[in-house]
Amino acid sequence: MTQTATVTALPVSAGGMVELTITRQTACGHSCDGCGRCAGRTPDVVIRASSDVPVELGDRVEVYSDNRVLGLAAVVYGLPVVLFLLGYLLPASLPEPWRYACGGMGFAVGLLAAVVCDRVVKKRASVTYRIVRKV
Repeated sequence: MTQTATVTALPVSAGGMVELTITRQTACGHSCDGCGRCAGRTPDVVIRASSDVPVELGDRVEVYSDNRVLGLAAVVYGLPVVLFLLGYLLPASLPEPWRYACGGMGFAVGLLAAVVCDRVVKKRASVTYRIVRKV
């Protein structure tokens, strides 16, 4: 998975990590700053990446992240929905309000699991980024 980012800080020592800022894209594929239609403002994401390419402050670069990002996104977005459906569909013998309650509890458990997953990934820095080229 590749994204475009801007170099915001250079490493202090040789072989250090470069700090990058990525402007999040919306579902429509545009930056919220330029459109103004949805009145939404997505915050910029600051990451650290290794660089084999010589870069300077303000350079636009293409950043590659391993495919673990897609798997983590599937967990974060998909798990609450799957647990809601399981909570609703499995207790078929219960009255309808109780099935909704079970589905809601499943959804809440899925959200809790997504938050825990996010914190573990941030703590371990298990997603790695690498600068591929200048844009």
